[in-house]
Amino acid sequence: MKLKHIFLCLLLSLSVAVSAQRVTITANGRSAESVFKELMRQTGKNFIYQSGALSGLRVNVNAKNRPLGEVLDDIFSGTDITYKISGNNVTLKRGPKPSSPAKAPAPRRFTVSGFIYDAANREAVVGASVFDLESGASAVTNASGFFSMTVPEGPASLRVTYFGTEPWESGRLDVSRNMSLKVELSPVRQLHEVVVNGSVNNAKAMNSAEIGSINLSNEKIRETPVIFGESDVIKTLQLEPGVTSGIEGMANMYVHGGDTDENMYMLDNIPLYQVNHLGGLFSAFNTGAIRNADFYKSSFPAKYDGRLSSYLDVHTKDGNPERHQGSVTLGLTSGAVNIDGPIWKDHTTYSVAVRRSWFDVITYPASLIMSSVNKDRDVRFRYDFTDVNAKITHRFSDRSRAFVSVYYGQDYLKYVNKEIYRSTDESDKTTARMWWGNIVASAGWNYTFSPSLFGELTAAFSRYFSSLNRSERTETTDSDGATDFTEDKLGHRNKIDDIIVRADFDWHPVNALAVNFGTGYTYHSFLPSKGERTLITPGDKTTVIANDQTLHAHEASLYAGADYTPADFIRINAGAHAALFSIGGRTHANLSPRLSFRITPVRDWAIKAGYSRTTQFVHQISESAISLPTDQWIPIAGGNKPQTADKIAAGIYYTTPGKQYTVSVEGYWKWMDNLLDYSDEYYLVAPDAPWDQKMTSGKGRSRGIDFKVTREYGRFTGSVSYSLLWADRRYDGKNGGQWFPARFDNRHKINVFLNFKFNEKWSLGATWTGMTGNRISIPLQCWDDPQLGPWHFDMDYYDGINNYRLPFYHRLDISATRHTKHGFWTFSVYNAYCNMNVIAVRRDYSDSYETVTWPDGSVSYTSRPVFQYVRLLPFIPSVSYTWEF
Repeated sequence: MKLKHIFLCLLLSLSVAVSAQRVTITANGRSAESVFKELMRQTGKNFIYQSGALSGLRVNVNAKNRPLGEVLDDIFSGTDITYKISGNNVTLKRGPKPSSPAKAPAPRRFTVSGFIYDAANREAVVGASVFDLESGASAVTNASGFFSMTVPEGPASLRVTYFGTEPWESGRLDVSRNMSLKVELSPVRQLHEVVVNGSVNNAKAMNSAEIGSINLSNEKIRETPVIFGESDVIKTLQLEPGVTSGIEGMANMYVHGGDTDENMYMLDNIPLYQVNHLGGLFSAFNTGAIRNADFYKSSFPAKYDGRLSSYLDVHTKDGNPERHQGSVTLGLTSGAVNIDGPIWKDHTTYSVAVRRSWFDVITYPASLIMSSVNKDRDVRFRYDFTDVNAKITHRFSDRSRAFVSVYYGQDYLKYVNKEIYRSTDESDKTTARMWWGNIVASAGWNYTFSPSLFGELTAAFSRYFSSLNRSERTETTDSDGATDFTEDKLGHRNKIDDIIVRADFDWHPVNALAVNFGTGYTYHSFLPSKGERTLITPGDKTTVIANDQTLHAHEASLYAGADYTPADFIRINAGAHAALFSIGGRTHANLSPRLSFRITPVRDWAIKAGYSRTTQFVHQISESAISLPTDQWIPIAGGNKPQTADKIAAGIYYTTPGKQYTVSVEGYWKWMDNLLDYSDEYYLVAPDAPWDQKMTSGKGRSRGIDFKVTREYGRFTGSVSYSLLWADRRYDGKNGGQWFPARFDNRHKINVFLNFKFNEKWSLGATWTGMTGNRISIPLQCWDDPQLGPWHFDMDYYDGINNYRLPFYHRLDISATRHTKHGFWTFSVYNAYCNMNVIAVRRDYSDSYETVTWPDGSVSYTSRPVFQYVRLLPFIPSVSYTWEF
């Protein structure tokens, strides 16, 4: 009982504190709108009312350090305007004041639901806020633009707000039954307009129970300066605290001390395995095809599981149902064509986006010219990458919609080197071909089953593939003109096929409760590492195949989550994700609980805390920090167990009055188990041995703090962030079983992002990144190998893994955008002050050496290695033009 009394007293004190906020204001005949803007500045509250409701109202008030409630009572004394303070909102409406405290019978309640679209392109708006000025009920749209809320019978006045758009008002509605609406939001008319409701991410920080989640619009992605002028969703996320790129310029993510394979990348809710081009220099996400993206790094909705560190869900465009539109982009490294429009006006739409690189257009002719100069050597090189996104959407009605989507992405590399030795009439020809990428085909149907229940059914096929072929052919011509030859062919294959079916539902039984639940099944087919070698000689052909084993796995999942707001100052998000993974006669069952909450003890402040468990059944094995076709995706097998991570996180958030700035400080601690890596004895295992014999399992831990200050609206926007990180690993078969720092244990990282819109034509963006260098392993001493003789220093002594940290990394990127009548120019500079950052070291040996005589009389030589820094990317300017139609 004591706890109950304490809780009731706290609830009462908070409600009193809300109306007791003190303000100082003097007004003699001022307009009501100007007075409320001043009160908003002082209190940070949103004053919500219908357009025209306060027209003609002049305010006379003289208040000095008086409670807000008393000041509002004075302002509205003698008028028919009433107010209601609810959390950070003050709702104003005209109507008679209540005259009797007698208890009235509870009115019937009905559900108002619908979809919200962007008027400019008719795409669904994610994260729009819907508010009823009469009852105070509110809702937020989901990934399909759907919202649902319950209101009492009688008058209702809806107001819809979203960052960068004009507020939409329904006017007076007479609610006597369930209602369905379709709303279109128009862009703001002025760059400097103050958006009272703040941005989407501001609302996420202050109102939701999620920790470390953001939403990226297409416009936000395009604002970020990047290498070669290629806007990129992953490189935009690298500016978030707690996210690092690994190697300079790469489109990789290492989140809160995790590895790059611990991030789940999804395209319209379908997982992708390969998300990089050119070794990671570009991501596979074509910005022209993206509508928006959701990113989670600390607390995770129950819907997501399968990776340990983060989840990125990219939503593609549906297409404009009224008119055809598109764009053509020409850059220094690639070109893109995006087009969408109606097939059947207001019913069926299409959206197609194609991107292709120009590298082969430059490199292949250049290699031909070089070969024509040297008659004894013929070298040819070609590389290109391609992305194709295509989507058809059909709207049967306002309640029913179906879509078919296809994605194809591939890298292709071919290298030919032929050398002719005229003195011996011999020639050697080396040919290498590599191609790798993704194919995804999906179909879905979403339906509004009732005003409070929305569902989506999806079926998909996904394939990841990589192939490497290499051949060496030697030809010899004798004096009689007869030709003899030998040819050695090597091949490597890696493939994953997934067949996916899933069902997801959103249910809003009451305003204070939103429930999401669903189930899914995936059939996996893995070909982890098929090797093939063929030796061809005149009259003979020998082929050896290794690891030609396909693994089949079944994965089933079930999840449920609830978002509950029992009072304005508290919000709770709880759920769980259950999964079964069956492979090789063994079944692994895992339950991943999720819990987070948010409280707002005083105005403009929020406190959050949460716990999440995540599970991973598929892992990527790589010998390099860049993305290569030799990387292998493998399932758990043999005696290995699923990877798991347990994470606790907490944060404090503050938004300034008027919501101009949002400040967040988040801390986390993460424990990881059953991690996989190559063992120290990897090179002692036969090359054709099964992959699981080369691995060792271990643990990981990371902890840190993320700090960020953000301004997301107005002509001047930007953010400043700082992250502090410790990340360690321990494996049974590495480093003697002792803990060692992770490779990307970047202790300190600072990001500064600024964007300024001068006018309707020109905008300028800049980012500065500085962080502690990556870790590498370097030997302290080198010994000669007795089997190879003296001076072959092939035996190294290390005092630990990742025992050396590279120098501090920093660079400045700048971009400028000029809008024209039919498009825009983008000018960018990567590494503006040309700081040649160190990405690796190259080993050499000193001229001095020492002689060591052993007790048995044998002699060895030792030399201390000398290391030289390897630097990669200098000052790189670029330009591109986008024509819009």
